[in-house]
Amino acid sequence: MKSYINAQMSTKKKIISILLAGALLISLVPPIVSATGTSSIGDTLAPTAPSNLTFTSGNSTSLSMKWNASSDNYGVVAYEIYRTNYGILAGVVSGTTYTFTDTGLTPGTPYSYSVKAVDAAGNKSNYSNPIGITLPTQ
Repeated sequence: MKSYINAQMSTKKKIISILLAGALLISLVPPIVSATGTSSIGDTLAPTAPSNLTFTSGNSTSLSMKWNASSDNYGVVAYEIYRTNYGILAGVVSGTTYTFTDTGLTPGTPYSYSVKAVDAAGNKSNYSNPIGITLPTQ
């Protein structure tokens, strides 16, 4: 019986040691983003707006575009591409990608686009310059 009690105490001590080590490790790593998604580093500055948005190619059902990079005090993590007068989020690309191709479009239809930059804290830039085009029918 005594060895059973000692084994249980030994197991409890191991568990407590593991929990304490984990708590210590967690306390040494400062949180960057809270559970609510807000930055604990106090980043409230939005990135600059992407610039020089232009079409690079297209056909009756797709359009490709490019833009110049935004800048941010902590770095841009993504770009959001909006279609039709800022209303529809057409896609999201990484902060190191400066091109996008929108597919599945309707021939003969006018489309407009604009891009926003997003930083790690979720701050969004103003819209880039808007561009528009009407797709060919064939």
